[in-house]
Amino acid sequence: MHLTTLCNTALDNPTQRNKTQLIRAAVKFLETDTVCYRVEEPPALAELQKNEWDPVVAWAEKRYNVTIGSSTSILGPNIPASTKETFVSHLASYNMWALQGIEFVITQLKSLILSMSLIDRHITVEKAVLLSRLEEEYQIQRWGNVEWAHDYDLCELRARTAAGTLFVHLCSESSTVKHKLLQD
Repeated sequence: MHLTTLCNTALDNPTQRNKTQLIRAAVKFLETDTVCYRVEEPPALAELQKNEWDPVVAWAEKRYNVTIGSSTSILGPNIPASTKETFVSHLASYNMWALQGIEFVITQLKSLILSMSLIDRHITVEKAVLLSRLEEEYQIQRWGNVEWAHDYDLCELRARTAAGTLFVHLCSESSTVKHKLLQD
């Protein structure tokens, strides 16, 4: 169903956005990216964020040759304009359909960094979902799992994220089809 939804969204473009608008919307998520916002308390969660998110941020900084950083301030990190422009340039290499899929994945994970790590095949869907839900998973371990709610949310997020990632990969593939000549 999620792939059908993505196809229909790409075909209909209900928001009537062009490629530039889709790219700007995706890059805007960088300002509020999940992995850029850190806590100071409780110390165990702060340590978990550092251990789990820092490697992904470091990978993205190296992969795209940018500076991202993180912050414990409610105002968030100060993302340099050059970093945003690098992501704008990278996203411009995708077609409109793939950009619809990228935006879908970003809204699921609440993270441009996790989404690009996933789309670039640096991390798996399962890992991306776990990292996007890090605080929630920490709270579940502390207070317990509400099976009918937490389990459903996890499965639904995995399904949506996997569908969006597959959609981007399928829309980004370039292949040629050779037609066979019919012979009598």
